[in-house]
Order: sequence, then structure tokens, then C-alpha cells
Amino acid sequence: MITRIIVLTVASLLVTSIVFSQMKYSRGRAPSPTPAATQSPAPAQRPSPAPTLSRPTATPAPAQSKPTPTPVPPPDVKAYLDRQVANSKDKKFHFTVNGKDLALAPFHVWAQKSTGSNTTSTCIDMKSDDGRIYDIDFVTTGPQVTSIKIHKINGESLR
Repeated sequence: MITRIIVLTVASLLVTSIVFSQMKYSRGRAPSPTPAATQSPAPAQRPSPAPTLSRPTATPAPAQSKPTPTPVPPPDVKAYLDRQVANSKDKKFHFTVNGKDLALAPFHVWAQKSTGSNTTSTCIDMKSDDGRIYDIDFVTTGPQVTSIKIHKINGESLR
């Protein structure tokens, strides 16, 4: 009795695996229309065969294509910095640190890096009046500068 159960189980597993594997990899076939019978001259003693009707095939509706969103180019942080410097009286970038105004002159712009979806970071080296070198990160989200952080002072990390 146990051998019959085992044999039936193995046979059913084999059959189901074959059936499902063929379904997985086989192409879906659209029903092919059968050609309509044409009237041909037939002998008078035989009745002509009834014409076969073809089934109408269902055509899928064309998929609506969604418009591709226009990618927003990353903002030009250098242009943002140039606007800030042009609007200041002493032609320097002003940044408030611990309640004090820090006047900085930019001298090197590093390459922009992508830090996530729609977010970039650009490091700019700036020099203060007292001779310190500041590495400042400008973080942008979309087309706007959203955060400005001091990364290093004279090459030493603040974190």
C-alpha cells in the first residue's frame, strides 16, 4: 500500500512539473482563424458543405505609453556661488558659523557627485581672510541648493 502511494506521488509530481514547465516557457498562441469555405462547383447529387465561420480574434488594445519625464539637470553650484559672490559688497561668499560671519573666497570647485536619487554634492575649497582653508559641501536636491556644510578646515575633518 505504501509503495502505491509513493509511486502515485512521484508520478503526479513528474506530470505536474512537466505540465507547468511547458506552460512557463511556451508562447501564448492566439487562436488562428480558420479560412472561410469558398463555394466551389459541386456535383448536383451532393449537397455543398456548410461554410465554417472563423472566430474573431481578440486584438489587445495598444498600450498607452507614458511620456518620459524630462530629466532635471543637476544644478550648477558654481553658478549659484558666483551669484552669491556677485551680490556681496566685498565679493566674497558669506557663511555664518557659530553666530559669526565668515567671509570666504572660493578657489577650487571639485567634481559634482550623485549622492542619491535627485541629490548631488559638490565640494568647493575656500580661503578665509585669516588664511584657513575650508572644504565646504554644497548639497543639492533637484534644481536647488538645500544644504551647505563645512567638511574640513585646513585638511582636518570636523566629523
